[in-house]
Amino acid sequence: MTFSRGNRLPIVVLVVALLLMQYFVRPRFWHGAAAPDFLLILLIMLASSSRPGTGAITGFMTGLLADAFTPAAMGAAMLAHTIIGYLASWARAVFFAENYLVHAGLFFAGCWLRNLLVLIFSGTSFAELLHEAVTVGLLQSLTTAVAGTVVVFITREWFDVRLEA
Repeated sequence: MTFSRGNRLPIVVLVVALLLMQYFVRPRFWHGAAAPDFLLILLIMLASSSRPGTGAITGFMTGLLADAFTPAAMGAAMLAHTIIGYLASWARAVFFAENYLVHAGLFFAGCWLRNLLVLIFSGTSFAELLHEAVTVGLLQSLTTAVAGTVVVFITREWFDVRLEA
């Protein structure tokens, strides 16, 4: 997935659509912690198509937005999203084959790791961290991976994604 200067309109449409999904559609249709995280899908899609510095800045901005709307410790989501943005931009260099399984794996691993990092940076207990890692975090990561793969499938022609089976 590449973003060039010529296709900025699809990027804007993607950003607006995923932000609307995160803050207006998701709260009305999915209740609980296992709901997909469209903000993280946006972060991974943008960061995986850019350089590590740009991915980290994108992560910082999405983390700032996430921190503004959550009651967790201020800065925990910013730091976690910055790390995920940086790692997502490097993951593209490692996993250069663009297919649905690679995208789903990036969404799953990014969501699970982000949830754990937010809990660690928030100073939660080991029992809560273990519960998140084994149950709730895996469920949200799975739903985020499925939703992210659907988003990649829908937008594959906009961003010239070369997907293989």
